[in-house]
Amino acid sequence: MKLSEFTTDESLDALCVMTPYINNIIVDADLSEELRKKIDPQQMKTKAEMMLEGARKINALVPIILKNHRLDVYGILSVLNKKTPGEIGKQNFLVTAAQIRDVVKDKAFVDFFKSCAEQEESAS
Repeated sequence: MKLSEFTTDESLDALCVMTPYINNIIVDADLSEELRKKIDPQQMKTKAEMMLEGARKINALVPIILKNHRLDVYGILSVLNKKTPGEIGKQNFLVTAAQIRDVVKDKAFVDFFKSCAEQEESAS
């Protein structure tokens, strides 16, 4: 379920529970460092090169998030899908992957936490 599909009361309750999980991910130094490395499209000659560079970026980010912040991811997904973190960990991987994709595509969710990350970064 997407945050944008919740009522205001549900959204506020969900944000209260999810914020510590999100914060744990946002303040990760390794993740921040990897996100600072920009892909320069001007250096790419072909679409295949761009896709390869994008894949490299994903390959660098995924282990940081899923190894160092697995419980945070489970916590976020549990709130959005009205399950326990334990249930998220035990469900079929394809279900979890679809839930992660929904979170990443939820513009309201991404915009809210992106603004939080930007504030955190400017305060540092």
